[in-house]
Parts: sequence; structure tokens; C-alpha cells
Amino acid sequence: MPSASSTYIAASANRAPTSACRLSDGLVAFGSGHFVALWHSSDERSAGVHATLPGHQGDVTALKFLQTHLQPSRYFVSGDSAGVVRLWEEQQDGQWTTSAVLTGHTQSISALAILELPQGQGQQTDLLVLSGGSEGAIQAWRVSAAGAELLQKIDLKGKIPLEMAMSLLPDSSSIVLAVGSTETRIQIFSTTTTDKIDFTKALSLEGHSDWVLLASGSQDNYIRLWRFSRLSHQTTAPPTPTTTGLEALDELERALDAPLEDTGAGELRVKAHDWRLVGDGEFSCSAEAVLLGHDAWVTGLHWAPRPMDDPNAPAPLQLLSASADRSMILWTPEESAVDPSSSTAPTKASIWTSARRFGEFSSATNLGFFGALWGTMGRSVLASGWGGSWHVWRCKEEEEDLENAEWEPVVAVAGHFAAVKSVQWEPEGEYLLSAGSDMSTRLHAPWRRSTDGQDLETWHELGRPQIHGYPLASIAFTSRVQFVSGADEKIVRVFDAPKVFVSSARKLSGVELGDEESRPMAADVPPLGLSNRAIANTAEAEQLVPDSKDPFDQLLPVNFTVESHPPFEEQLLGSTLWPETEKLYGHGFELIALHSAHALPIIATACKATSSEHAVIRLFDSNTWKPIPGQQPLEGHALTITSLKFSRDDRWLLSTSRDRTWRLFERRGDAYVPAASAKSHARIIWDGCWAAEDSFFATASRDKTVKVWTLPSASASAAEWSCAATLKFEEAATAVAAAVLPKQSTHILAVGLENGMIRLLTAPFAEPSTWTPFLTLDASLAHVLTVTSLDFSPKAFPDGRLRLASGSDDRSVRIIDIAP
Repeated sequence: MPSASSTYIAASANRAPTSACRLSDGLVAFGSGHFVALWHSSDERSAGVHATLPGHQGDVTALKFLQTHLQPSRYFVSGDSAGVVRLWEEQQDGQWTTSAVLTGHTQSISALAILELPQGQGQQTDLLVLSGGSEGAIQAWRVSAAGAELLQKIDLKGKIPLEMAMSLLPDSSSIVLAVGSTETRIQIFSTTTTDKIDFTKALSLEGHSDWVLLASGSQDNYIRLWRFSRLSHQTTAPPTPTTTGLEALDELERALDAPLEDTGAGELRVKAHDWRLVGDGEFSCSAEAVLLGHDAWVTGLHWAPRPMDDPNAPAPLQLLSASADRSMILWTPEESAVDPSSSTAPTKASIWTSARRFGEFSSATNLGFFGALWGTMGRSVLASGWGGSWHVWRCKEEEEDLENAEWEPVVAVAGHFAAVKSVQWEPEGEYLLSAGSDMSTRLHAPWRRSTDGQDLETWHELGRPQIHGYPLASIAFTSRVQFVSGADEKIVRVFDAPKVFVSSARKLSGVELGDEESRPMAADVPPLGLSNRAIANTAEAEQLVPDSKDPFDQLLPVNFTVESHPPFEEQLLGSTLWPETEKLYGHGFELIALHSAHALPIIATACKATSSEHAVIRLFDSNTWKPIPGQQPLEGHALTITSLKFSRDDRWLLSTSRDRTWRLFERRGDAYVPAASAKSHARIIWDGCWAAEDSFFATASRDKTVKVWTLPSASASAAEWSCAATLKFEEAATAVAAAVLPKQSTHILAVGLENGMIRLLTAPFAEPSTWTPFLTLDASLAHVLTVTSLDFSPKAFPDGRLRLASGSDDRSVRIIDIAP
């Protein structure tokens, strides 16, 4: 039976403090566009994202795992920009499925919290799920085997909840809820669990001077610690206060406005504030400490996890924070403030210090961190960056003192932060290039090495050849070490591989790309420029460093070292550019499509067009980078040309267009001339492709069909191309690619659809008019939004499998292996 498996998924994290969470066993779940990506961050193989979970109809904005102490959690919740919350449960086979869908919010989900409700022995687990919406409301749900029940709606009076945290109160089964929102106070709610859950407001904690992001980090750059404790074990209803509830609340808020007292002993104290929970006694909240170390908004806080080898041991008293200042800080209290008999809390308001600072300070394009997640056993830390890539630091295994230990960066996960518009394999299929609307091209290649006597191959991003000033639309390799790109500008840019990449490809992937010494060392982008300039050697790089006393300016702009591992995010941002060698002009509007001939030194380009005047194809000589002498622009289309494809023997050039026509141009002598055309689709034709041996071509259209076109014989004239098959689908066909199943001598056609699915069909060599379904790649293996580009690898594998690369509007790049 034919099968398909995921080899590589490049995906970036959404830009939100709450859009990622992590389990104690190393599993990270993070929002990436419309799906949830799963990544075993503690995997020593550095295999990256291993699965994605479809289901959301908007960008995932919040995620939370159910926190458990004795075993890894089997539940997490995710919320999206459409206002929908999904509860995910892990099945026995390790797969995650949706067990409940919670609706009711009218705007984006901004915060989530989940807690396991106390149950009697032998009773099934009930979960309490709280969701905060941008409309300024919190919904409380009980989720059980019987279904989901909405318990309560809490109106926040127009304030947007940005983060929520729930916990059981000390020595109690009652629940306390802390809500940080778009105000300077932290709102504290509480409820008992003996009867119907009903959260009531208990306190408002003052102190921050800007929006609170997490209890309790804020946009005022401060972190505040708050201590909750039980004052009494009284379980009956206390006497009614002499003041009304609102008056008592106002009195507490006025008291909390009072400044902190300086005791003269190096301690900051504040009066404790108490509240009564009907049926469960009195509790107290007091300020523990104020931490200042970040220079910008605090975007994430997490306490250190409990040790995995001893789940009953208390968690170490360590706090990890992330900030928009491009740093993470590991905080610990002074030893004198900690009770030796307990590591769960200081004995008094204490002074906390910055024990370790992590960051990527030499990268001007890294605009901050989100998340601040702990790794396995607290020996690694993780955060996502402004561009969606992950940053990981790990403590060396032999180190026991985490505060004074040596931490080192680790290979992590990266991906495009906007729609992927084009993917293409290099001519021999050893590595893949992708272009996206995030103004970058990214080069994906295998990391081949031997580990414990076994050969291991994992795929990673090995370079960002172009970090552009415009959203990219199309790319094409002209050789193994050169490509051209078109973007939302009128220029085609040409890039050549530098020595650093050629050396890295040889060392990491085992791929020989020819002479290294004649190439420039690397490239960088000059200030206020868009063209990558070549850097010949280290001496030239040193001359480019600005004359400044600022220590950050003294760092070299490029790292020339060829490491034994894939580059980290900081290196990808500035040290993997390719020199730009040429610019091609001629088009009047944004570039949309381009393609390179296979054997001839020719590239074809087309731009956006609203009239036939600009809907032309221009041909350039890739040896001289000038228009081909005597070759006039190819006319015929009336609107934007959406794709260009040369046949394998370069005899034909196929173009498809928004005007619902395809056109063929045939090479006669030294020029291409119009040869055939047809208006056979009812809607836009998005893409076209050629068979491996040019026996047919296919066109994919918004009219939900793919049509296969053939010639009756090899000697037939160009005008005799006719439709041999019409393949119908449930969604618009947006991308198409063809290959051959070598062991079966059959054609295979991959069709990407508007809903993200990929359909695979086969046909015998002798009958390209007869197509049968082969495989369907659904949203769990393929994409969740429009498939924009497909390309089969030309590399032949001994076991006969095919390798398919795909790009999508869902921002992911995927490599899928297909076994016949």
C-alpha cells in the first residue's frame, strides 16, 4: 500500500507571549499561523517539529498545558483569533485529538488557564477551563466525559485579559485566579469547589504602572512577586463584615496604593491584605519582591519545574523571564532569605538577583523574546523571537550549579513568518530553497552525521540567502549555487553562493558544490541598502565595522566559522547571506513569476498586469544577464501571468494567466515564438507543470479542475495539443507538480488545493488520459491553508520513494516522502 510520511516541517511561532507552552518531558506546543505545532525540544537528534494539529480557523493566540506533577500532562487548550477554544487530549498511540470545542467569545482569545478539579477517589477527571477574550470577558467551563458546560461569564468592564493563572489556595481545595489585563492592577478572584463554581472578586493588586502581561510582569519593565497564604483553617462562614463588599474592596485598594516601606535592613515590606472566602476561611496576599533587570516590556514569566526524577520534591525557587529587550533572565533569591528546611518559598520579603542572563545582543533584527519556557528538569531555557524562530540554551550535563554553570546555545526550530510563495529544489535535489512574503528566502538542507555509531539525517535551515525589503513572490535556481528571485518590486535579483555556504554544505550535508576558493567569503547588507554586498575576507569585514566605542558595534557583522552544526538563529539573521551579483530590469510592475531553463542559459520573467501591454514574458541570457539578442517580449496574455515553466528539454515554455488561458511558446532557432493557446478553464489558472519526459503538461485552476494536455504524436504540430483528461476536485486547484514512480513506470501528479490538502494521482505511461487516486495528504500531514507551490525532488532514492516539497499560505514549508 502506498504511504506518506513527514520528513521536515519548517514552522515559526506566532508573535504572542501566550502562544506557546511546554511539558516537563520536553514537548513544546506552539501556535504557528492557524495550526498548533508540536516539537520535542529535548530530543537529542534535533529533529524539529514532528507534527501539526489542524482545526483552528484563525491564528492561534493562546496555549496552556494542564499542569501535573506525577506524570506528563495529557491535555492542553488552545485559542484562536476567531474566538474559539479547543481542548486537546493525547491518545494511547501518542496522537493528539480535539476532545472539546468551546465557543461564545466574540473576539480573539487573549488568555487561557486550565486546572484539574479536585475529585473524590475513583471519580473521572473534570477540567476547569478559563478563556479570556479581547471583548473583555472571561468564560469558565467544566469539561468532563459528559461534555462541556459553561459555568460562568466574568465581565472585566472593557479590560482585555492578557494572562491568567489558576491554583489551589494553600491547605484548601478552593481556587484562586489571577488576571493580568490592560490596566495597572492584577485582579484576584476566588471560588470554592464544594458547590457550584462561582468566581468572585477578592482583591486588586496595585504596583505596576502599565499593562500587566503575566502575574506579574508588565510593560513597565518590572516584575512583581506576590505571596498567598492561609490565615485560618476556619471552614464555616465568617461573620459578615461591617462594611459592604464594595466598600471593603475600595478600602483594600486604597491600602494597596500605599508605598513600600524601607525597613532599613535591606528589605522591602508591604502590609498584607486579607480576604474571606465563604465556606473556606481567610487568606492573605502580600508583595514579596520587585525585580528590575529588563530594559523593555516583560513578555513572559515561568517558575522552574519540579524535578522529573523526584516528582514529590519541591520545585526549585527560580524564575525565568523574557523581555522585548532581547534577553531572558534567570532570577533567584538571596540564600539568607530562604528557609533551609524548605525550598518552596522565602521566609520573608527578599531581594532577588539576576543569576544568569541569556540573549542575542549582536543581532539588530531580533526585536525581542516571547515565552520564557523551561526545558527538561530546568536544564534548558527556550523563547521564541520576533521573527518566529526559537532560541534555546542548555546547561552542560556535568554542571550541577545552574546559576554558575556554563550554558550553550542549541539548534532549534525556524520557519517563515508569512505566507510561503515558492519552493524549489536545487538541480540535483540535495537541498531546497523557499521564498515568502516575510521578505526572505530560506535554504533547507540535511544535517548528516554519525551518532553513537549510527548514521543520522535531520533537516534544518542552513541559510537565509536573501533578507529582502519587499515580499518575495518567486524563485528559480539557474545552477546549484546560483538563483534568481522576484518580489513586489520591478527588479529580478541574482545571487551566488559564498564560500561559507559551500563549505557548510560540504561539512554538514556531504554535498560537494565545486570550487570554494574563488568565491567571496560571505555577504552583508549595507546600512539603508537592499542589495547584499560581497565580503571577500575577514580583513574586509573588519573594515566594515563602525568606529564606535559601543561594545555591540565591535562585533563582526559576519561569522566566518563553519560550525559542526546548523547555524543558530543569530547566525541565520546576519551570517548566511549570499552576495547579490546582478539586477535585471524591464518590467513595469511587481514581479510575479519566473523560471529558469534546464540546459539553456535562459530565464523567463513576468510581472503583475492589468492589460496586455504589461502581460508579457521577458527572456534574459543568464550568462550575460541581458535580454536575449533578437528575442522580443512574448505577448498574448491579457492579465497577470501566474506561472512560467520550461519543458525538460527546453523546447517549450508554458505560461498560465489570470485571463483563464494557457499559452505555449516553442523554441525555433535561437528564439521562442508563440505556438499554441487555449481558454479552457472557467476561472483563473494558478499553475502549470510538465511531465518528467515532456509527454504532457497540466494546468490547475480556481474552477476546481486540473486539465492534462497531450500531443497525439511526437511529430504532431504545436497546434494539436489537446485536453486528454479533466480531473475534478472539491476545492480550487492552486498548485501542481509531476514526476515518475520509477519502480512502477507510472506518472504521478500532485495537486495542491485551496483548503491545504494535497491529492496524488497516477496514470500509466501509455495512457496519460487515465488517472486514478493514489494518496490524499490531509491537514494532519499537509497544510491548513492554500497550497501555493509544489516541487518533486529530482534526486533518485534506492528504495524508489519520491520526495515532495510544498509551501503554503499557512507559513509552513514541508518535505513529504511518498513510498509507492
